[in-house]
Amino acid sequence: MSRLRPRAAMLAALLAVPLLAQNEPAAPAVPTGVPDAPAPPQGGVQNPFKAFDRVAYEAHLRTLGATDAQLQQFGAHIAEFGVARAADDLVRALKPAFDAAVKQSEDGDPKAALSLAKVLAETPDPVLSGHMRYHLARVFLDGDDPERAVEILNEYLQQNINRTPLDGEAAFFYAQALADVPRPELALPRLRAFLLWFPDASERFRATAQQRIGELERQQGQLHEIADRMKRVERDLKKQKTDDPVQVEQKDIVEVLQELIEKFEEQERQSSGPPSGNQQPSGPANQSALTEGEGRIGNLEKRVSLADRWGEMKDQDRKEIESAIQNGLPPQYRKLLEEYYKKLGTSGSGGK
Repeated sequence: MSRLRPRAAMLAALLAVPLLAQNEPAAPAVPTGVPDAPAPPQGGVQNPFKAFDRVAYEAHLRTLGATDAQLQQFGAHIAEFGVARAADDLVRALKPAFDAAVKQSEDGDPKAALSLAKVLAETPDPVLSGHMRYHLARVFLDGDDPERAVEILNEYLQQNINRTPLDGEAAFFYAQALADVPRPELALPRLRAFLLWFPDASERFRATAQQRIGELERQQGQLHEIADRMKRVERDLKKQKTDDPVQVEQKDIVEVLQELIEKFEEQERQSSGPPSGNQQPSGPANQSALTEGEGRIGNLEKRVSLADRWGEMKDQDRKEIESAIQNGLPPQYRKLLEEYYKKLGTSGSGGK
C-alpha cells in the first residue's frame, strides 16, 4: 500500500482500533489539539447569529477613523461586491498592516500567517479582530491545517460573533474545517445549522454545505457498518474463536478498509475545483473546495501550495520567521503558529 497521507492514516488508525489485541493501548479516536466548541443549538433554541447591523457597523468604524468618503465607497462596494467583501475592503483601508498581511496571503506568501497573527495580537477591537481571525483561519485552511482553522474560528465565534458581516462565512468554514480534521460528528450539526441559520447565504456556500452533508452521511453509514462488524469479530476473538469464518471476516474487513482508504486518498489527490482559500490547497479539493459560483473575499487564482512555498524558502528566511514567532507573539498565538509551520515543513518540498 502506498504511503498514507495524514488524514487517510488517521482514518486507518481510528478504524483499526477494534482489531487490536485486548491489552494493546488504542490510538486516540479524536485528534488532539482541536477544541470541542459547544454544539449548535437544537430543539428550537434561538439562533445566536443576528442580522448584520450596517448602521452600527458604520458608526463603529467611524470611531476608528473611517471617513465619509470611505463609508460612501463602502455603500457602493456593497452593491458591486456584496457586504462581506465591501466591509473587508473598508477594514483593510483603515488598517494598513492588516491590508499588507492579506496581500501576502493573496500572493501565497508563507509569511502571511505570521503577519496576520501579529496584527491580530495587537488589535483588541472586536470588529477589526473579527476580520483578522477570519483571514488567519483561511490561511490555515490554505495550508491544509484545519486543526488550526478550528482553533482560530472558535475564537471568532466566542469573541467576534455579531460584530461583522463575516458570520455566515465563519460558521461555514468552521463546519468545513471540522469535517476536514476529521470530526464528522461535530461538523454535521454545524453544517445543518449553517443552512438553517443563513438562508440568504451565497448559493455557492449553501450548495457546498449540502454536498458536504451528503458525503459525511454516506461516510458515517459505511463506518457504522464496519464498526459493527469489527465489534462482532472482537467478541469472537475474546471468546478464543479463531476459526476460518472469523479469519475470513477479518480479512474482508481489512479489504473494505483498504478500499475506503484508497478512495480517501484519491479524493485528496483531486484538485479540479476552485480552492477553499486564497491559494491552491495541498489538501483534498472535494472536501474544502467551494462549488462554482459568485466570488468571495480574496483571489481565486490557482497558486503553488503554501507547503511547497515554505519548502522552497531558504533556511535563513524560515529561521527569521521562526525567530519572529518566538519573540513577537503572545503564548497562545506562538503555539498556534509553531504548529502551523511545523505542519507546513512536514509536507513541503524541502529547503534550499
